[in-house]
Amino acid sequence: MVPFLKRLLPLIIGLVLLYVALKDVSFATIAQQFRLADYRWILLMGVLLIVTLFLRGMRGRQPLLALGYTPTTFRVTVALLAGTTASMIIPGSGELTRCATLQRTDGVAFPQAVGAVVAERVLDLLALLAVVMLTIVLEFDRLRHYFGGYALRLPSTTAWWLLLAGLVLAGLLLWQVRLIDFTHPRWQHPLAKRIIGFGQGLWEGLLSLRKLPQPGLFITLTILNQVMAWLMTYCLMMSLPTTRALPLLSILTTETVAFLGAILVPTQGGIGTYHLLIGRVLMLYGLPLAQATALATFLHAVNFAMTLFVSSIGFLIASFFFGNGRRTALM
Repeated sequence: MVPFLKRLLPLIIGLVLLYVALKDVSFATIAQQFRLADYRWILLMGVLLIVTLFLRGMRGRQPLLALGYTPTTFRVTVALLAGTTASMIIPGSGELTRCATLQRTDGVAFPQAVGAVVAERVLDLLALLAVVMLTIVLEFDRLRHYFGGYALRLPSTTAWWLLLAGLVLAGLLLWQVRLIDFTHPRWQHPLAKRIIGFGQGLWEGLLSLRKLPQPGLFITLTILNQVMAWLMTYCLMMSLPTTRALPLLSILTTETVAFLGAILVPTQGGIGTYHLLIGRVLMLYGLPLAQATALATFLHAVNFAMTLFVSSIGFLIASFFFGNGRRTALM
């Protein structure tokens, strides 16, 4: 019963947030966005999505090569797509599905597959944190004006000092953690052990990056993934007359808030979380709440539908060609 509730809870939270976001937005306003859209930009976004998934497959192959496995980029991409489909249905199941698929298709030991995913996520996390800090620095004035209060009294240069202070504190914290004796009895509480185990897994994943056959390629592909995410959002923004007029930095802010929202309130496919947060973000750029929420609904619907369609193809390939231990030699 408890596992069922855990799976149901993200859906309930997402539907509640969706209701809160859309309760004052008419269906006609949302439908208008789809009528006004230039679907040539959406088609281009779909092409970029396919390229992005292929690049992620190339990157995901690198840690596996370091572990001694030789899967093709196609197989790794299919596993990635299967995981993406699973995560859109059951939040948190994507990585497990991906690892299980690699175990079926290429005999990758499940724990090692998980370690390879951790290695990717470590660098992803660092890249996303860099994007978050860049957004705060570049859009500090706009955020300061929007949130008001104490932030209004801070000068613009404070953003740079906050960034520097954050980096220094992070470095000092990491250094202090290295000096802690985690075998001491006070660290043996189940919750503490889980947190410590998660941190050690991240650290081991980061260290495993040194064994990559082509570390430069791995880092380059990670950066390209961030660039491609920006370009896909750019295409969606260009598809509508209203968002086409927004500054380019609005895309960076949108990506950052969507990432933070997915971490803080993980719902199925970002339903509810994206609508609520991105609708408020677009208000930063002068749009009224109803229009901003309708635009956020359009952006989410197109991105969700396109991702689900492409990833479902990968899921079907994994089930049909690689199911029950079968492997396709040509792939």
